[in-house]
Amino acid sequence: MSIQTLRRAAALLEVLGVYLAGVFLENQIERLLVHRRLISTANPFNLLTAQTTNAELLVASRQLFLALMLQYGAYFLLIIPINWWYRQRGRAAYGLTRAGRPWKTLILAAFATSVLTQWPVFVHTLIDVVHPLGAMAPWRQAFFDMSWRRWQFWLFAGILTYALIPVLEELIFRGYYQRRLAEDWGDGPAIIGVACLFTFAHPQYLIANAYNISMIASLLFLAIGLGVVFAWTRSIVPSMIAHAIINVPLTPRLQGALLIVFAIGAFFAWRGGIKAVKQVFRDTSVPACIALAVLLTLYTIEAHRIHAMTQIAIGLLVLALILEGIDRRKSRSAMVASVLA
Repeated sequence: MSIQTLRRAAALLEVLGVYLAGVFLENQIERLLVHRRLISTANPFNLLTAQTTNAELLVASRQLFLALMLQYGAYFLLIIPINWWYRQRGRAAYGLTRAGRPWKTLILAAFATSVLTQWPVFVHTLIDVVHPLGAMAPWRQAFFDMSWRRWQFWLFAGILTYALIPVLEELIFRGYYQRRLAEDWGDGPAIIGVACLFTFAHPQYLIANAYNISMIASLLFLAIGLGVVFAWTRSIVPSMIAHAIINVPLTPRLQGALLIVFAIGAFFAWRGGIKAVKQVFRDTSVPACIALAVLLTLYTIEAHRIHAMTQIAIGLLVLALILEGIDRRKSRSAMVASVLA
């Protein structure tokens, strides 16, 4: 096995392993906390109906915040030690820097990404208003049907959509998954593969009707855009901002107005967008893009359907660590040999 093949296999196995091993670790921590009566296992989405009260929204907000902290905290309890051991890198490995770019550049890149990639979601939503495309997940329908004219709704929405989720999801999907795969597969395959992982990791859209199929297509297009801006800037800031913009709940009328604004913005931003795409996908292997897209899509869809997948994922992660240990030992041997020579 060549060094490149070994490293590619290790990167893919690590990502596949962490994706479900993190869930396993989350469940173990949750059991411990529930046993000590520190948290509840109640699902916050079960509280959502068109008539959800302010008090229920506050309870749901608290439960959702704790659940997200537990979920993503479990992931990073795995990721941070592995990342430090194998690559010995700090926060820059997750894009948590400006990457030498001024804030103005990062913010403009975020808005350019928004206007170039988020219009399909708006078009999809407006079409659904005029001609319903099909049912959505019950909790999402309840979220849109309840009253928005109260701060309790916007608190819950901030946790679920535009404030907390963009930070957590971008850290894990772009800051870890994409960055890890890009190290050994290159930016292009990592962007396409993680876009598929991101898209199909949203189970609320895995309902077979026109609404969810078009939503998946829109989400995939958006995810590719988020991956491109992260690869181009090497900072997680623009993708977080762009992600937050698309997640802000808007009425159909406001979405229509914003779509016009985005169309104007896209007129000025498309040249820069094409330049960034060409730079990021330069020398990209098409077979590698297809391979990662297919593997990560199938793995994500089947991850929670096959009972033994969690055990398999833990095995994949262990195998990844073994391969990374072999690579680390070979790298050290080669370094010592070069010094002695």
